[in-house]
Amino acid sequence: MHPRPHQPGFTRWLSQATLWLLLLALAGTGCRTSARRLVSDPAPAVSRLAAGGSIRAETDALVQPLLVNGEISGLAVGVVMPDGSTQSFFYGQTGQAGNHNPPDADSLFQIGSLSKLFTETLLVQLIDEGRLHWEDTVRECLPTNIVVSAEAGRLTLYELATHTAGLPREPMTLTQLGSLLRYFVTGHNLYGHLTVAYLQSYLRHNHPRPQAPPEFVYSNLGAGLLAYLIEQKTGTPTTALIEEKICRPLGMTNSTFALTEAQQLRLTVGHAGQHACWKRHSATLPAWDMGDLLTPVAGMYSSLNDLLLFARANLGQTHPAVAAALRQTQVVQIKTERGGEALGWIVSPLAAPPRTFTFKDGMVSGYCAFIGIDPKTQVAVVVLSNTFNWDEKVGCNLLVRLVEASGKGAPLHSD
Repeated sequence: MHPRPHQPGFTRWLSQATLWLLLLALAGTGCRTSARRLVSDPAPAVSRLAAGGSIRAETDALVQPLLVNGEISGLAVGVVMPDGSTQSFFYGQTGQAGNHNPPDADSLFQIGSLSKLFTETLLVQLIDEGRLHWEDTVRECLPTNIVVSAEAGRLTLYELATHTAGLPREPMTLTQLGSLLRYFVTGHNLYGHLTVAYLQSYLRHNHPRPQAPPEFVYSNLGAGLLAYLIEQKTGTPTTALIEEKICRPLGMTNSTFALTEAQQLRLTVGHAGQHACWKRHSATLPAWDMGDLLTPVAGMYSSLNDLLLFARANLGQTHPAVAAALRQTQVVQIKTERGGEALGWIVSPLAAPPRTFTFKDGMVSGYCAFIGIDPKTQVAVVVLSNTFNWDEKVGCNLLVRLVEASGKGAPLHSD
């Protein structure tokens, strides 16, 4: 018999099949690969709030059981009220050596994919300014010396921004498989190999083809490519543009992609939680360096105070220069089974339809973040945690309860 000729397609299929089999096996051991928001019946809480109950009491009721069972280490919770005032509540510990206090409003957390809200807002700003266009293609945005396949070259900024470019969440390769194995065992950076150099090679050798009609497939790779194209087209790092054009106008002085020494002292320490299958829940994890490709879309640091400013601006309670771009990011672009996908935001039911909520969550290393807004009732909730958990149990529940209570005319107050 003659040896079987090398078949790149077969090799790719085999590596992908191996990866998916591994994922299924890990799922069977209790490991998870995707987030979910767990919302319980809001009716009892709505009745308590309508009878004069406090937001603090409802927040305590959601958080305290998680502290008692060790599910979270430290938590910062903020609420934007319909009148524009804010309430903040803090729990647990920062995790810093010798500091047994809970985080405060200026404590820093890594916010993972909440970073994408800022990249998408920046894109809208640049399009409004005429510096970019939705129909600009990968080929048009890159220097001619960067070689890309014909299919990759035809992808547009709009397709990348709406996750309809036909790109995977992460490339299904043996390298990714190795990173996934280390991640489940040790909490190792799952995305360390996703660099600009890797992206350039990917664009040369892969042939992504968007579906017709457009199909939403959440893609960290596509988001990183979008940020890379913004930098190539403008000549300025995307992270610097985000800080200049969004954070500074909003007064978000604690939001950055590279911590100063002073900010490092205010960084809460991340904890493994459910992040690594064979690591203690309370084990500490360092913040991930997301590298030159994914930092603009997953590597931002922020504080509760800053994200409350961002939430208020998204509700239209303040009127910064960036307000028009923020409004545009909330418009649904693609209908999906879970509701609608806007530019970074998810617009979907968290409780019984037909009410929908606008929200985003982020998970990275030992951190979780949640922001949810309801423009109709002018209520928003921000939650920052220094423990990684697949299940979001505080932000979504609190948002639903407050929105439902406010919608019924309940006077919301803290104590």
